[in-house]
Amino acid sequence: MTDLTLTSGCVQARETGAVLHLTLDRAAKLNAMTASMSQDLPRGVEHLAERDDLHVLLLTGNGRAWCAGNDIGDFLNADPASRDNGKLSPAMVLVHALMALDKPVVIGVQGNATGIGTTLLLHADLVVAADDARFQTAFINLGLVPEAGSSLLLPALIGRQNANRLLLAGDTLSAKEAERCGLVAYRVTPEELETTALTLAQRLAEKSPAAMAMTKQLLRQSDTAIKAQIEKESVLFAERMFSEDTRERFAGFLKGGNK
Repeated sequence: MTDLTLTSGCVQARETGAVLHLTLDRAAKLNAMTASMSQDLPRGVEHLAERDDLHVLLLTGNGRAWCAGNDIGDFLNADPASRDNGKLSPAMVLVHALMALDKPVVIGVQGNATGIGTTLLLHADLVVAADDARFQTAFINLGLVPEAGSSLLLPALIGRQNANRLLLAGDTLSAKEAERCGLVAYRVTPEELETTALTLAQRLAEKSPAAMAMTKQLLRQSDTAIKAQIEKESVLFAERMFSEDTRERFAGFLKGGNK
């Protein structure tokens, strides 16, 4: 077993009983995910997997937002070679780590849940949302395609029309809509979010770890199909990310012109 070492400076870790609580801590940027943050999170997942005394992962974000997506500046400055042949991005490495985890994952969402901030929820077991949460994939608005297996998982979870609202129309779902269509399990006031999410994680931690792992395996969709879809998405995502059209949209977004 190794110690948990986080290097981004924007992910905080603490243990509460048998719960490992990882918090995105880049509040000034609405917890937009940098590559280094995406690399820290799988380290936390792997640390949890190695620890027999830790039974649940809780993910939250500091400040007004859970996660406003990947950092667009990182995308704009990315080296095309980093995505050759559909090579997985750090965010997709995180998704793979969550898929392999046989311990429950709880995510608490407030404010913006954009891009990876929404698609990451598809790899959680239970999502708690504050009333002010807003869910938007935003890929289509930036000239991108879905990622994290969302083109497969979203229609299965919330229905084709709701998925098309997010992935084709670029709509935003309110917390009430997200609860109604099954994207989130619980909806609470913003003041109740952290306590509710932690209490839920602690309740899960009291269950039999063996029974929890077996139940997750029974509930899980085919990892093979999801990984294959992520691979397809990654190839097309990289193609779009380095296109002239999309890079112009990135630049417009950073100048505040994205709508």
